[in-house]
Parts: sequence; C-alpha cells; structure tokens
Amino acid sequence: MVVREMPLEEKWDKLLDGYWVNVIGTYALLKELGAVDKGVDWSVKVNAKMLPRRARVAFDTLKPIAAGIAFNQLVDNYVYSLQRTLSLQDFELNKVSDREATLIINNCPILKRVRSLIKKTGLDIEPKAICEIESKINQGLAKELGLEIVTELKEDGCINNLKLWYMLIFST
Repeated sequence: MVVREMPLEEKWDKLLDGYWVNVIGTYALLKELGAVDKGVDWSVKVNAKMLPRRARVAFDTLKPIAAGIAFNQLVDNYVYSLQRTLSLQDFELNKVSDREATLIINNCPILKRVRSLIKKTGLDIEPKAICEIESKINQGLAKELGLEIVTELKEDGCINNLKLWYMLIFST
C-alpha cells in the first residue's frame, strides 16, 4: 500500500484550523458556563509561565537602564511570535518612539479563518469575540512585563498600541 505524504502547506493549514477550532470551542464552552473572564485569567497565568525566564529577567534588568532598547527588543520578539499565525505581509509595525509602537493588522487572515470555521461549526458566536479574547490575553501578558497594549478592533482587523508604561510612570 502506498500512502502519499501530506504537503507541508496543507499540514500547516490543518494545524492552524485545528488550533482555531480549539480556541472557538473553548470560548463557546466558557461563554456557556459564564466563565469567559476566568478563562482569560487562566490563559494569562499559564502563558506567563511559558515566557522564557532568561528573556524576562534580561528585560526586567535592562528596562531601568535602557528602556528604549528593552522595549524595542520586546516589540521585535512580539512581532516574531505573531508569525505563528500571521505572515509579515499581514501587518504593519510603526515604532512611534523608543517607548511606543503601533501594530496594524488589515484584512486579517485569522479573522477570515475564524469566521469561516465558526460558520462550519454552526456555533452562535461573533467572530470578533475571539479577537477580543486574544486581545485580553495579550494585554494580561503585556502587563506582566510592564507594558500596556490597547487594542482597537476594526471590521477587518485591529490596531494595537503598545507602550512601555514603566517609564511613563517614572518620567512624569
């Protein structure tokens, strides 16, 4: 018997769909149980533990000495991590200053994918609710590092404003 190998691109699409179906299903369950906020808190706690310890220590050490360098390095790492589900062409990064950046996602392929998957599952969920949950988790993780992320959801994407609030507090 000859079994053909699944092409890498198809494998990637199926893995990504599986990931988002899991996120959608988890959200639907948490919504049904009235535990969405608790789910966000749990996700922040778990994901915070997954942050590389050395990187976190380096960031916390470097932040008071060279805040701009630390912030830019963290933003670059954030953009790098976004490439798990987005490609570089899907977003635009504007570094406003060494303590503030804006990340714009237009025609978001994740939102399109989530819309399609929600339609297939038949669940009564607004696709942007998934974006809101992801934003809340990112905001919680950012807070752990002394950053502030404010997300504005748009019809086809979002705008994320990232600020190093540690220095904003002490520079005024």
